[in-house]
Amino acid sequence: MRTLKTHNIVFLVIAAAAPLTVVSAGVTAAYATSGMPGVPLGYLLCGALVAFFSVGFCAMAKEIPNTAAFFSYVSAGLGKSHGLAASSLAIVSYTAMQIALYCLLGYTASSLFESIVGTYIHWAVWALIALSLVAFLGIKSADATSRILGVLLFLESCAIVFFCVLAIRNPADGLSIGTLSPSALIGTGTGTLLAFTIAGFMGIESSAMYSEEAINPEKTIPNATLISILIISGFYGFSSWSIAQSTGESQVVDSAQESGSDLFFNFIASQGYESIVPLIQLLLVTSLFAAVTAFHNSISRYLMALGREQVIWKNLGTTSENGAPVAASLFQSCFGLFAIATALLAQKLSGYDESFPSAIVFSWMSNAGGFGLVFLLLTTSVSVYFYFRKHKGLYPVFVTKVAPTIAIIGFGTMFVLILANFENLIGDAELWYLVFVIPTIILLCGVAGFVRGELLKRSHPHIYSNIGSGHPPAKAACRVGQPLSRKTLN
Repeated sequence: MRTLKTHNIVFLVIAAAAPLTVVSAGVTAAYATSGMPGVPLGYLLCGALVAFFSVGFCAMAKEIPNTAAFFSYVSAGLGKSHGLAASSLAIVSYTAMQIALYCLLGYTASSLFESIVGTYIHWAVWALIALSLVAFLGIKSADATSRILGVLLFLESCAIVFFCVLAIRNPADGLSIGTLSPSALIGTGTGTLLAFTIAGFMGIESSAMYSEEAINPEKTIPNATLISILIISGFYGFSSWSIAQSTGESQVVDSAQESGSDLFFNFIASQGYESIVPLIQLLLVTSLFAAVTAFHNSISRYLMALGREQVIWKNLGTTSENGAPVAASLFQSCFGLFAIATALLAQKLSGYDESFPSAIVFSWMSNAGGFGLVFLLLTTSVSVYFYFRKHKGLYPVFVTKVAPTIAIIGFGTMFVLILANFENLIGDAELWYLVFVIPTIILLCGVAGFVRGELLKRSHPHIYSNIGSGHPPAKAACRVGQPLSRKTLN
């Protein structure tokens, strides 16, 4: 059922980016970990790079409407086994982010509740409450979910705007644009800074996942994608600049290293608004909830697409009358329960204190998810280039060659920089081995998907030949890699 309009998809996309979480925690972490003041410029540059990526990405969305965007586009551009590799990488990356967000939400809610009420409730209880709500929304229509996320998104955006207004009205050293200078972005911490800033755009590609539920997807998906990119890059760039004004640009790195995510809330309290800080912290919890819901939707739709094509258990490909991937959503909810239980068990066995879900799980899983996303964006950019190289004349050269080439160069450079600076992202010299373990595990998941494709080619050629079509094998409307007719699109 096609019910989603442009604004509905924008809500779903931006919710995955978790604006208040990024501004209050991600921005300060970028300043603190990289040791560089060029965070605002980093967000703007990443926004420009993602915009170039979206040009070819949206063109692919018109030609190949499939809820599993990376899967179908890579299948069309590089081959079916490569497409399964991309789908495996996408599911693992999104799942890593979802686990990270569940644990951070539980930890944040537990700390907030104890500070207000004085009673401690374990973080896992809050994570399970969130899981229950996410599971409920997961079997509802995307339209209904987008309305709820839209309200939460509006409230957290108001909190960010409130902070920015205070920072501009009361700058520590007067207003300055030094953080927008190229020199503020060049240094030994450039790769670390870019890793944090590109993470703020995680979920931007999810717009295409709703192509089968969108009204007039040929216009809705490109419009929603562009609007989301403009809002996210502008919002994060301006907010990170405002944080620098609140401390003084010369002190922002030291302040971030000293206060961490409390920097955002401490400044609001210092301006005479201490009484509303708990309310804004509550909005941080709802921001995390909105993000974990959005990632749940993305994973469910990937599982549904793979099940529909019988690449995995075919029952996961079933949907309800309102188009929700019910079976895949319930499966993902069960996995979320398993992940929370595993994190809780790991905490008990390790003897780690109550910061475990934030300091360990969130740090490791979010870095893993972010690494996987950048590699996916790079791979998809390459796929777009080769797809339109095989199918010439469909769009202008800028769409088919120039924009994808810029995206390939940009994401390729970013991938190398992030890999070279992965030790800084882990933040613990004693855990040096994670620099190799985490990227290796993520990439091996992609290899496993590729191997699955090669095995299907030999054992179930009818399923293999149908990969990426968006239809069950017996009802495949076309071969992936060929432009779909407008009749097929409808």
